[in-house]
Amino acid sequence: MSSNLNDVIAAHQQGNFGAAESGYRAFLADRPNHSQTLQMFSLLLMQQKRSAEAMAVYRRVIDAEPAVPNHWANFGGMLRGAGQAAVAGDAYRRALALDPAHGAATFNLANLLGAAPPGGAGRPLDAAVWYERILAVTPDQEQARNNLDILRQRNADRFEAAMRREVARDPQSPHAHERLARTLLQSSGFLDWYPGKACVVDFPRALAAFDHLRFALAVQPEPEQGDRVRTWLALALDLLQLGTLDDDRLELAARTAWQRLRVKPKDSLAAALVGYHVYRRGRLTLASRLQTRFTARFTAAEIVADAELGYWSMLRADDAFFARLRPVDSVIARLPDLETLALETLAPETMAPETITDAGDGTTEPAIMVSGDDVYIRRFGPDLLQSIARHSPGASVVLHLVAPTAGTLGLVEEWRRRYPLALAVSRERPDLSGWPPVRRSTYFACVRFIRAFQWHQRLGRPLIVLDLDAVVRSDLRQLASGMTDRDLGLMLDKRRRGPFREILVGFDYYNNTPLAGRFLATVAAYIGHFLLDAEPRWMLDQSAHLATVDWFQRRNPPLRIRWHDFQGFAHCSFVGEK
Repeated sequence: MSSNLNDVIAAHQQGNFGAAESGYRAFLADRPNHSQTLQMFSLLLMQQKRSAEAMAVYRRVIDAEPAVPNHWANFGGMLRGAGQAAVAGDAYRRALALDPAHGAATFNLANLLGAAPPGGAGRPLDAAVWYERILAVTPDQEQARNNLDILRQRNADRFEAAMRREVARDPQSPHAHERLARTLLQSSGFLDWYPGKACVVDFPRALAAFDHLRFALAVQPEPEQGDRVRTWLALALDLLQLGTLDDDRLELAARTAWQRLRVKPKDSLAAALVGYHVYRRGRLTLASRLQTRFTARFTAAEIVADAELGYWSMLRADDAFFARLRPVDSVIARLPDLETLALETLAPETMAPETITDAGDGTTEPAIMVSGDDVYIRRFGPDLLQSIARHSPGASVVLHLVAPTAGTLGLVEEWRRRYPLALAVSRERPDLSGWPPVRRSTYFACVRFIRAFQWHQRLGRPLIVLDLDAVVRSDLRQLASGMTDRDLGLMLDKRRRGPFREILVGFDYYNNTPLAGRFLATVAAYIGHFLLDAEPRWMLDQSAHLATVDWFQRRNPPLRIRWHDFQGFAHCSFVGEK
């Protein structure tokens, strides 16, 4: 390239279009077929919205080098920009005829086909085929994946009808079944869900997608299945955690998971499904042992990085584990002091146990305990306390604060004056510096049950532990009448979504019985083990309750539990997903 052309391009880049045009024309007078100059000149003309002249110039590039696919792909972009969508499609196809793997031509053709007229062809089904070609070669091409998802959302009925026709034409085609499955997942709303997010899902469609993927795997030779197996297993796990995977489908997934583990012994997804299947068969101890053995294959960093490994590392249901648990008093000794605060001044001092009151039918009225860190107390405390005061005026409430600021303590004093409640307050000031967010939030969620044990002992009366994000719908003190012959009142999710989601700890009733006290002491020791001697993970509190219930029920006497159906629990509503 001559220095003269360099100067022309520099003028172009600086926005001096008049000088650049004169320079390009002068250069082309001597070298009429110079490819780079023709391309730059056509770009200049397009920038000036002189599309007809630009395309005439660029046509000289193609005439000089008709076998270069990039030229046709670029020409297609110019034609579409000039409003000639149909001709642009022909140019993209010429590029693909020369290079079937040309990424830009494939992507731009898909975009053109999917767009509505006049800027596109309005053929979303054809566009999907081209997006899928891209993803078959580069599965991590996010732009193609996003465009395809949007296309399916906007044309859900057309896609589903087309995919069903494809399956009807060739019932043995694994590709047709997979395409229909993906279409059903898209229209079901399932792809918008992830753990921790509540959303509306059409479960019959999602289960139909599961079945079509399973059929695709059944009719395709195993070496050719590729990543389809993992997609199917991931779908099985998500459906299970949403409470809609039945035992028969879970067993099918677990069989495939066992086979996959022989080939990929560190596939945590497959191992999790095996564990869930064993748990569903009522063998929690075996599920715990299998997962403990499997987790031993991974480093501590790998366990932290994998959600399922982290969940399972919190579940220990074997007798040997419980036999080795430290006594709860040794756990408490290693925690920050539990400070009680006077109701009038919120200044530290020793608080006397509250007077035990009678509910009127010979049962002891329960106290209600809520706990949280500074952020959660401020966010959810007012609504919860207001709802308790509305339905249970005069109720005894324990508010436990984790590392509260002076401002939060001032708010609590204001709440004490505002709400007609007998409000006791405690706090702790742990040093969590250097802890990652997940460990901090787990501490806030789980330490409340160690503090609940301390308050349960101190008060000598039944204790209800509520999530801060709850809103009370009735007088919880009335539940005491149904607890005269029970040790515990627990919420059960009958959908069997896994050992971390079966007993929901948004509401727990610990009666004033020796067995309830022993149970709560064991739960506190269980939680303390992971908080102090391991890497705690979210859902530790729920795992602790399930494992401890399982352990106690294998002993004599067994716990007397009043189970509340979580889905029909009318006494509280909860903000977060449970």
